[in-house]
Amino acid sequence: MTKKKILLIGIVVLSIFILAACSGNDDDESTEENGSEELEQGAIEEPEAMDIEDLQEDDAILIINGEEVTRGEFDAQFEKTKQMVSQQYGIDLDSEENAMLLPELQHQTIENIIGQRVLTQEAKTQGMEVTDEEVDENIGMLVQQFGGEEGFKEALEADNLTEEDLEQLVYEELLISQLFETELNLDGIEVSEEEIEEFYAQYEMTMEQQGEEVPPLEEIEEQITLQLQQQKAQEEQQTYVAALMDQSEIERFY
Repeated sequence: MTKKKILLIGIVVLSIFILAACSGNDDDESTEENGSEELEQGAIEEPEAMDIEDLQEDDAILIINGEEVTRGEFDAQFEKTKQMVSQQYGIDLDSEENAMLLPELQHQTIENIIGQRVLTQEAKTQGMEVTDEEVDENIGMLVQQFGGEEGFKEALEADNLTEEDLEQLVYEELLISQLFETELNLDGIEVSEEEIEEFYAQYEMTMEQQGEEVPPLEEIEEQITLQLQQQKAQEEQQTYVAALMDQSEIERFY
């Protein structure tokens, strides 16, 4: 993972926890009905809605290794989670028919917040730093990615982010990138021929069921290898984050 791989929404842990928790491999053409089913199947259990109505915006909903997370911070992250999952699965999470999905997303958002916080805490504990210049450089790349200031501001508005929000997200992403680069050998992940062939066989079966033409393995072997490497990298990240969370002192007020 390099410092230049910054996205405007779903930075690092959000994609690690929320999408992995909700489902496995998904097609871009998922319907609203299929998206709902996948989300329900992805839930290991069906938790009750969090009892946070009596908490005010400045009240602590979590204390993670001595650092407070307020109800206001949770609400803001929960809205971003809903937006990201809605985009991924093509469903309206504000509709009455999908209301049963919200408790699971609440709890996944909490786990995401904890994961993000323990990662940044660990990076700081190890003495890792990110300069203002590095943050500005990465935001500058985002501006170019969105075709200039106007497109960039439209993207911020679409994601309900202020420039200050994005600066903080990029700062944390760069810290976490340093931590992963130090603690995990993500560039050295190897994929065996057997794994490639197994993946291709599953892909071939899926394509044939859909009546689609299957390209020969040699044409897509590089893409398969890259996807398998990404999957393994994500698994290593999840394992590392889970270990940090297990070692942390976490108080919950809901």
